[in-house]
Amino acid sequence: MLTLISDKTKRKQTLFDDPLQRAQSANLMAAMDAINAQFGRDTVTTGANGTEKRWAMRSKNRSPRFTTQWDELPIAT
Repeated sequence: MLTLISDKTKRKQTLFDDPLQRAQSANLMAAMDAINAQFGRDTVTTGANGTEKRWAMRSKNRSPRFTTQWDELPIAT
């Protein structure tokens, strides 16, 4: 659930905010976004994301898609 969404420019500074570090972080994120836009999603990520996918879609229990997939139509014999 997303809460407390606000504009970056209206964010209040705290006692320990470092304007230089915030500017460097913004520049780094802009560079990462530019690389990912050019070469594809998740080309460059942060180390906190890890290197392995932790989940994958499981679809063994999904219902058939008779109305959207021709190859899943039932065949009357």
